[in-house]
Amino acid sequence: MLKSLMTVSGFTLLSRITGFARDMLTAYYIGGGPTADAWFAAFRFPNLFRRVFGEGAFNSAFVPLYSGKLAGEGEGVAFSFASRVFVVLSVLLSVLCVISYIFMGPITEVMNLGYADEKLALTTELSRITVSYLFFICMVAALSGVLNSHKKFAAPAFSYVSLNLVFLACLLGVVPFIDELNERLTILAYCLPLAGAVQLGIVIFSAWRTGVRFKVQLPRIDADIVKLSLLMGPGLVSAGIQQLNLLIGAGVASFQSGGQAAIYYADRINQLPLGLIGIAFGVVLLPEITKRLRKKEVVEAQQSLQTGMTMAMLIALPAMVGMAVIGEQLIYGIFKGGAFTAAEAGVAGYTLMAFAIGSPAYVMGKVLQPAYFAREDTKTPMKFTLISALVNSILCGVAFFVIGSEGPLSFGCALATSVAGWVNVYLLLRGLKKAGFLTLNSEFWKRLGKMLVASIAMGGIVWLGAYFLDEQLHSDNRLLRIPVLAAVGGVGVLVYFLLAHITKAMTFGELKAGFRKS
Repeated sequence: MLKSLMTVSGFTLLSRITGFARDMLTAYYIGGGPTADAWFAAFRFPNLFRRVFGEGAFNSAFVPLYSGKLAGEGEGVAFSFASRVFVVLSVLLSVLCVISYIFMGPITEVMNLGYADEKLALTTELSRITVSYLFFICMVAALSGVLNSHKKFAAPAFSYVSLNLVFLACLLGVVPFIDELNERLTILAYCLPLAGAVQLGIVIFSAWRTGVRFKVQLPRIDADIVKLSLLMGPGLVSAGIQQLNLLIGAGVASFQSGGQAAIYYADRINQLPLGLIGIAFGVVLLPEITKRLRKKEVVEAQQSLQTGMTMAMLIALPAMVGMAVIGEQLIYGIFKGGAFTAAEAGVAGYTLMAFAIGSPAYVMGKVLQPAYFAREDTKTPMKFTLISALVNSILCGVAFFVIGSEGPLSFGCALATSVAGWVNVYLLLRGLKKAGFLTLNSEFWKRLGKMLVASIAMGGIVWLGAYFLDEQLHSDNRLLRIPVLAAVGGVGVLVYFLLAHITKAMTFGELKAGFRKS
């Protein structure tokens, strides 16, 4: 399991590095103001459906069913099932793309209530270009579910690297020669469906090499499709509510000039621990726990989940402290330059600090949900997500009335999202405990306490480093401030893992043993 995790995390790290390079260039050429808001809103729209439909509802229902057929009935039956599903899915996605294109005007207006007419028109125009990415990325997510069930994690993870490579080629080879800002945005918009086609090609090729064979056939609804749909129903609601959380925050932040851009840049860094650990463990744990339960190995399945929780917190806790302590320096160091000003970096930095509070919750949520999905329970996480969404909506409303459109709404909305994330984790843990599937022993809580102490000590070291190197970290020379930022962060990482080893929160020997056993 740890080897599979490192495969996903390794490519995710590469994706994040190339993604940061993409965002650095994007910030340089379009900045973080009102025009940037239009681009990020258009970029967010198809990714919203990918998270709701592709990676959220579809995979949580499809992977357990496909893995069950693969283990119990063989590859032929599993491939036939996947073929029927993908034909129906491709038809539904095509219809959804056409409907979204036609009604993009009112859709954009509802999702961005604070946009003025000119900004709204630009966002609508860009969204009509980016909407076709919805088809490609949902099919990529679906095929990734098949590959993950065969324990092939590299190609799906690498496909997200290819997205960034397409954008980097455009940002380095085309955008610098375009002077008009709106034309730059149009070119970036066309990059998204192009990147989607490349991503889909990568996972199709990998599936073919793995031996997966699909048959082209007329779409038909049978008992398997009906069962998949019934399992997807709660997953659609659950994933939709999760994205509604983000939409509510972004909608409220749209009343603040540059608010959506601040949320985007802050969330790009906030997503690093989620991508490296949370999403990676979610991808690996779902087929792992499903396989254990199919073999009646309940104790082993529970152990896999607790191992996932321990490893997740090993990374998530220091990440939370680090982003909270030097959030502004991180944003400034990575993105400041060109059209992206110091003032915009400051707003995004404080937004990152608010997001950081919920970072372990986002990660833990991704680790805990597979324990429900593997048992074909998609309704319980839906109920918990609904409660957390209600909490988020109320807190975002409070932030709007307390802070006002002239204040840092992006900070308030990010803080509301963090609180809602912790509410969701509490409910997930309580649900698993009531079901008798998870019993956290004293050893787990001792390790967690030691990790937190090591994280706080690391935070003190990082804060001191940032304090004494403040001039270098806020230099106009990016070639100076990024290595200094990396050095401060690197020292923090070394201090943390050394303290974790000394306190026996997680020793180097235990990590090595885990990889040997895997």
